[in-house]
Amino acid sequence: MTHLHRNLTASLLAALLIGLAGCGGSGSGEKTGTISLGISDGPVHDAYKVCVAFNEIEFKGAGDSIVEVLDPVESVNLLEFQGDNAAPLLFNYELPAGDYQWMRLGVDAVRGDNGGMGDPDLTGPGCFGDKSYIVMKSESIHNLYVPSGAQSGLKLHGGFTVPVNDSANFTAEFDLMKSVTAPPGLDPDVVLRPTIRLVNNVEVGTLTGEITGDPAAAIIAPTEPACAPSVFVFNDGVTPNPIGVDAVNDPDGALDPIATAMVNDQLNDLQQTEYHYTVGFLLAGHYEVAFTCDGETFEPVDGKPAEIIARQLTEVSIP
Repeated sequence: MTHLHRNLTASLLAALLIGLAGCGGSGSGEKTGTISLGISDGPVHDAYKVCVAFNEIEFKGAGDSIVEVLDPVESVNLLEFQGDNAAPLLFNYELPAGDYQWMRLGVDAVRGDNGGMGDPDLTGPGCFGDKSYIVMKSESIHNLYVPSGAQSGLKLHGGFTVPVNDSANFTAEFDLMKSVTAPPGLDPDVVLRPTIRLVNNVEVGTLTGEITGDPAAAIIAPTEPACAPSVFVFNDGVTPNPIGVDAVNDPDGALDPIATAMVNDQLNDLQQTEYHYTVGFLLAGHYEVAFTCDGETFEPVDGKPAEIIARQLTEVSIP
């Protein structure tokens, strides 16, 4: 082979290697994956709407954090997305692959704002404007205030991983029964101090069931207007108890329910009323489930065992 041919061959080989590297070979640049995020809710009984205005999402990995500004603002009525339903906030959003320390949801929910003012359909499903607010069953509108929300937003603690050339799907599960309060000093604002679980959708299952017997016939009946029929889900071994039952000795809320759900009535094929509940996005594992009308007393008093299996539906009826 001549000197000219050797140089030409070497040049072609070098160009080929560079081209392979540029197509994602061993010399390629930063590896990426995608993430999708949904918002779901454990509901409240005395509201038509709980509209939360999300304006950005921040991801903290090994280096500088990455912020995605939501423009326009995504206003989500959390009461529309209960059980195993979720509102899509991000879909296949590209991020550098790797481990992340936390995720933060930016919200527009400041004190003394005018969230919800002018909403033309107070009992309908949609949200109005780009502020956070709540519409009570009395049809009164209250601005929704998240303390420190304007500065720090809603930080979802717990690490997660974005896989290389693959997708990760997560759900931020709100529990409004433990989150919404109306302190007298902040009237007319209502405070949202969210209890949120960030779960990986491949690791969770769904719990559903029917309320039968005395609770359905006597407690949930229309003759009991003070009843707010709910199902509370507790960690395995926790005896059912009210939310915040021992704030002094249990400051982290280990005794609190990890999820709640409303009991809804529906007609069966025989036009008879049945009462059902659904709790979505529960991590695989063992739990105790109980029905409550007032949030103070439970049936059964020791809870009923439930085993959640990832990506499966578990049925547990009470009693």
